[in-house]
Amino acid sequence: MQFVTIPGTVSGTAIATSQVRPQRVLLRRWGFSEQEAAGLLLDLPSLEGRLAWTLDEQARPRPDLIIHLVDATRLSGVFGGARWNAMGPVDAMRRARRRGTSEIALVLGSAQHLPPERDGCWVLAGERSLAAALDILARTAIEPLLAPGAGRRTGFHELASMNALCVLAREQEQDREALSRRIVSVLWTAVERSYSMPARLLVAAQTHVMDHVDSFNPNLLQRIRAHRRDTGSLDLAADITIAYPWPAPCVPAL
Repeated sequence: MQFVTIPGTVSGTAIATSQVRPQRVLLRRWGFSEQEAAGLLLDLPSLEGRLAWTLDEQARPRPDLIIHLVDATRLSGVFGGARWNAMGPVDAMRRARRRGTSEIALVLGSAQHLPPERDGCWVLAGERSLAAALDILARTAIEPLLAPGAGRRTGFHELASMNALCVLAREQEQDREALSRRIVSVLWTAVERSYSMPARLLVAAQTHVMDHVDSFNPNLLQRIRAHRRDTGSLDLAADITIAYPWPAPCVPAL
């Protein structure tokens, strides 16, 4: 299990804000209007100034990360009968893989509305709003990048390098022990009741909550990426991203 801790104190935040350049995240639209996407920006976390979101494709300096916002239902139709209309984001993700840039796709709607042959990491928003889904991604996959010594195989970068289909969860309880048990229950369900063994389980929660999760199936600890938030005892929420392997397209031999 990999652990990342970022101080949540006022002094720690001030130091991080003044010394660390914010991560720049570009949101690209597929099936959303510019007005719809712009309405998201005010609801997205800034992580005390360490995270900057933009819709401007021409912004300088260039973004560190790119998230494709995909309305699969709007692109492919309610019954998914026009999945060829969703080839735009599929091709964009394929180009990102060739370039080696860190890009993932966040999907509103069902994966059944997407072409089955896809490259990269595709995240299902589920029944939550795009803003809520982006918040979970920020906590589990982007905030770990801000830790001292974080590398190119951390969090978002690791997800972007995978062929995966991801689901999200946010859990809340009344105390730390109950939240720890709830996290373990979610991880157990993901491992034991899913179509495939998860490739990665990203969990972000308060430090002492994560202490109780350490005993979860030692054989799977190498698949868990645990982000410990030093946010105090009142933080009784946990964010989870579960990445399942998705078969890569067959590429003819040259």
